Amino acid sequence: MTLGGNVKLTGRKALVGEIRPPGDKSISHRSIILSMLASGRSEIFGISRGQDVLAGIEIARQLGADVTDHGSRISIEAHGLNEPSSVLNVGNSGTLMRLLTGVLAPRDGLFVLNGDESVNSRPMGRVLGPLKEMGATITGRQSNTLAPVSIVGSRLHGGDFSNLPPSAQVKSAILFAGLRADSPTTVTEAVPTRPHTEEMLLEAGAGITIVPGPNGVKVTVTPTAVIQSKTWRVQGDTSQAAFWVVGGLLAYGSELLVKDVLVHPTRSGFIEVLNRMGAKVELHPLGPRSSDISMRFSQLTATSIGGEEVASMIDEIPVLAIAAARAEGTTVIRNAAELRLKETDRISTTCEMLRNFGVVVEEFDDGMAITGSDRPFLPATIQSHGDHRIAMSAAIGSLLVDGETEIIGSDCVSTSYPSFFTKLGLLTV
Repeated sequence: MTLGGNVKLTGRKALVGEIRPPGDKSISHRSIILSMLASGRSEIFGISRGQDVLAGIEIARQLGADVTDHGSRISIEAHGLNEPSSVLNVGNSGTLMRLLTGVLAPRDGLFVLNGDESVNSRPMGRVLGPLKEMGATITGRQSNTLAPVSIVGSRLHGGDFSNLPPSAQVKSAILFAGLRADSPTTVTEAVPTRPHTEEMLLEAGAGITIVPGPNGVKVTVTPTAVIQSKTWRVQGDTSQAAFWVVGGLLAYGSELLVKDVLVHPTRSGFIEVLNRMGAKVELHPLGPRSSDISMRFSQLTATSIGGEEVASMIDEIPVLAIAAARAEGTTVIRNAAELRLKETDRISTTCEMLRNFGVVVEEFDDGMAITGSDRPFLPATIQSHGDHRIAMSAAIGSLLVDGETEIIGSDCVSTSYPSFFTKLGLLTV
């Protein structure tokens, strides 16, 4: 039952049925950006309808694109990127803030990017630094470390970048800027991150090379005058699928099929970890990028999560923590300090959520140790702190409660999955 911005959920329920998660948010953002940069009309099928992506659609309009919503798809006809008459508001989307900074840095005009309180408190120096090395004229708060940011389009120079933080957003901002630099731009990643930007740039006809080597993956973009318009098809969001997968594994009696999920080696870490814990999860491929996922109730055992694999599941760690709380033994998560820079400090808010459910958890600077138990979770009031992933993780945790769970600020799920609680109500029995 929903009460304003809060929701009350009754526990000890199973998940039964079929569910397709909303369109993948990472792919949705990039589809919009590439459609804005393209010559001609592009169409996007299956796009996310979360507030983060809707903010990107509105920004496309502000920059001069004609956007038409056909229900099952949107079409974007670009006319170049025009100087907007007002501030570009990314809302809660750190991805939009960082990627658009790179997109707009070489474009003629003045652009101001602003976000909500959460986005404006997240680090921007890691993006602004490399772009300023390329010649960008960008100013941010607190010595160019925080948004809002002001961009005056400048002529950019290519460059070689390594020793960057392992962040697909930082890499993507540099690659988008490099499309209009005066020479090639190379990013070398010691720890590979999501390659969606470079793969989609390749599909759109940009000059991209991707070369694995002994020191990591080297991605080079050459200046590209024309991006091809395309029809983009967006599969179900991997990170949103994770909530249903974990719920289906932990809630006894569940019979759930999660349909048309984006499957990519850099996004499937959470499935690998669950399998390592003894989960009965099966992928049913639909094509090169898409699978249905089925799962059965499973008794899990603890594991250790750390090192390079963390980057492939960073957004799924809060709901993996729910799984760890039901595993036999103590699960240790390390090398996840990046979680402290998300919409909330997700190490702190995840540990708080678990403690409220009665779970024994120890917090570290870069992770946590979770002692699992097969006892029901305690009835609890969970503060979402405005973080959609904490709210949805708590909802999955509520399935294991012998009693009632209240989630405060549950409406924050509109950022990425507006229909989440409606779908949860339809699937629980």
